[in-house]
Amino acid sequence: MKYLKGLDTLRALAALIVVWSHIELIKEQHNVSRTDFMLFPDAHFSVTLFFVLSGFLITYLLIQEIDKHKTIFLKKFYIRRILRIWPLYYLIIFLSFFLFSTDIPRRTIILCLTIFPNVPPALNSSWPNSPQIWSLGVEEQFYLFWPFAVLFFLRKGFIKYCSLFIIFFTFFPHLFNYINEHTFHHEKLYSFVQKFFHQTKFNCMAYGGLLGFLLAKKNPFIRIFQNKIISIISIVIPISAWFINVRFGTFSDEIYALMFGFTILSVVLNPFFDVDNPLTKFLGKISYGLYMYHWMIILLVIKLTYPLINHSMYNIFVYILSFGLTILVSWISYISYEKFFLNMKKT
Repeated sequence: MKYLKGLDTLRALAALIVVWSHIELIKEQHNVSRTDFMLFPDAHFSVTLFFVLSGFLITYLLIQEIDKHKTIFLKKFYIRRILRIWPLYYLIIFLSFFLFSTDIPRRTIILCLTIFPNVPPALNSSWPNSPQIWSLGVEEQFYLFWPFAVLFFLRKGFIKYCSLFIIFFTFFPHLFNYINEHTFHHEKLYSFVQKFFHQTKFNCMAYGGLLGFLLAKKNPFIRIFQNKIISIISIVIPISAWFINVRFGTFSDEIYALMFGFTILSVVLNPFFDVDNPLTKFLGKISYGLYMYHWMIILLVIKLTYPLINHSMYNIFVYILSFGLTILVSWISYISYEKFFLNMKKT
């Protein structure tokens, strides 16, 4: 596989913003005053970026496999996904359950132990000491059907049918809620649909997949992102909007996904600049660990530093310890625990 430059840096950016944003969220949950920032990007859009990146890279690889072998080796595909996601996912489930005394409903436990951790938040529940695991459910569910969707789209016309899928999944919850509002008047159903589709962005992943297909097939459309001016605009506008917390109403996720997709093509294709450097490539490699470990580490840091809450350096202590320990633990996890399973993908 050809190395696609820039992806590790985008992963690193998304993961670090998740940690930054959740430090402030967890502080607030524990009655610690939040720090005011002039620029403060929303962690939710980090997940949107992760979704677009995942759909982009997975589809790019699937198209390459089809072009080379005329098929998708489904067994190998699912084994690779399982070995990458499940070992760390279930370790976090185990650690967060036994390290923190929390009463978790049985239904939530069952859903999180399967591939549906994104369902409990729609039912007003979550995995309290690592609630970010909801996004892993979205990715697992997407990977379950996406290879078949890719094969189907290729037979029918990938761009057309993938676009139809994106449009349908974008507008379906709004159509469903309109029907509910004018017929059933079921408030709990309305609430569930709103929350479930807010956190199940198959359309964002499929949009990344569409761009991955265009790249793999060297579609003429992607050439515009080799232009230096267009690439700079495609990077600066979404990052700026993200950092000043611009919202686009009901379709914020979809619009950010659109902009992030153009950012991805720009960093991958533009020959004039390279956003990668040794630090961001390192952080990108361990970004899965950063995302998975950070919530528990922040909880422990706030608990340990709480006696210093009135100290003028309190926030500095919290940030240094939270970022430092998250990076350290994620690195150790990657080179030992995760690498053990990643190496199994090569056999």
